[in-house]
Amino acid sequence: MKVKEILILSLVAALLLVSTGLFAQEERKIKMDEYKAQLAEMQNREATAAEKTASLKAEIAELQAKIDAVQVEIDAEWEAVYALIGTDKASVDAYRAELDDLDAQLDGLAALSPEELFQKRDEIKAVEDKIAEMKESNIYILSEMKDKIADLEAKIAGLRDKMPAGMYDQYTVVNGDYLWKISKKDEIYGDPYQWIRIYCVNKDQIKNPDLIYAEQVLNIQRSVGPNEYLVVKGDWLSKIAENATGDPAKWTELYEANKDIVNDASLIYPHQVLVVP
Repeated sequence: MKVKEILILSLVAALLLVSTGLFAQEERKIKMDEYKAQLAEMQNREATAAEKTASLKAEIAELQAKIDAVQVEIDAEWEAVYALIGTDKASVDAYRAELDDLDAQLDGLAALSPEELFQKRDEIKAVEDKIAEMKESNIYILSEMKDKIADLEAKIAGLRDKMPAGMYDQYTVVNGDYLWKISKKDEIYGDPYQWIRIYCVNKDQIKNPDLIYAEQVLNIQRSVGPNEYLVVKGDWLSKIAENATGDPAKWTELYEANKDIVNDASLIYPHQVLVVP
């Protein structure tokens, strides 16, 4: 009986081994078929993509050729424009680069405080002069350059609005003060003869330089403003007019603008602060 059972078990085991082998073989066949199907699909996709890429490259090449042709026409038109205004592309590019440099310079100035900006007023004036010079060029006729310069001039106007009219400290008058005495103080000018400077910048509240009052708050000028001139020894009105405006004949305008402190056009004094109209 035991031998019979053993034979039966051996037969069952053999059948199981055969079945398992057949199943594994069938599973491998299914996986291979799936792999081949996926590979074929990927190859089809690759071929389709390659075909589309080739088509797109052809379209791009065609478009680039059209762009190049249009650019040739544009360049020819610009060359004609440059010829009309008597310049060339290199000069226009240099002009543009110079405007860009001025723009960057103004942006740097815009980052300064009003007080720092006041100290840089000569630099702002130099930029203005440069712009005025560049506007004399035929290249300024180009609308691009006009727009750029208009932007620069707007920035300069903004800087001037931000800039204080002058740099001042303040002094409160005490009993016993008079302009000569105040001017002599070390913390003011250390020079009594500069009393007239205090008078000039405070003439809106000092009607008579011999009469000031306790508690008056006076401006003590440290730097003249952009439309002011501090008289020095050896100055006269026509000389100042020539330095300020380039035209000595404009001394009459200078005199008219300062008649409240200049009684005689032939007589001005060091430390007077004149308004330059």
